[in-house]
Amino acid sequence: MSVLIMRHGEASSGSPDASRELSARGREEARRMGQWLAHQLPAERRARLTLVVSPFTRAQQTAQEVSSALKLAGEQQTTLEIITPDDPLTPVLDWLQTHVPPCSEAREPRDWLIISHNPLVSSLASALVDGPGSTQLAFATASLAWLDADIWAAGLADLHHFVSPAELD
Repeated sequence: MSVLIMRHGEASSGSPDASRELSARGREEARRMGQWLAHQLPAERRARLTLVVSPFTRAQQTAQEVSSALKLAGEQQTTLEIITPDDPLTPVLDWLQTHVPPCSEAREPRDWLIISHNPLVSSLASALVDGPGSTQLAFATASLAWLDADIWAAGLADLHHFVSPAELD
């Protein structure tokens, strides 16, 4: 089972922060990352992928681009209110332990793609791989950390891939 953690694409400036939209570059970044994922995930894994997305506009737009590239159904996406830019890490880790069962307990293995914001994505990926207080991974816009684990708790995940749109050139 994998959890993929992605930062939204580049956003335009503006306010309020929750309503900022993707720039043209941000849409392209999200589309390219979606296409990369489509090549990485076979059809059977795409069919069991769930997108968990911040309610902020730029994250929702990033999810639309990724969903389109992966050809996902609408029911494969959910909005999670606790993954906005300044939300604390602990409730997100608790959510993972509650909603993403250990591999041994999963009736049907699922993969998860969390689309959110810095600093949350950096803190989350770093904590899952290296534990609390670890050095933060530097997430450029639309970057993605692909983690594998049997149990989703701090320090227990392996970093399978860390990729940004700039690396796809």
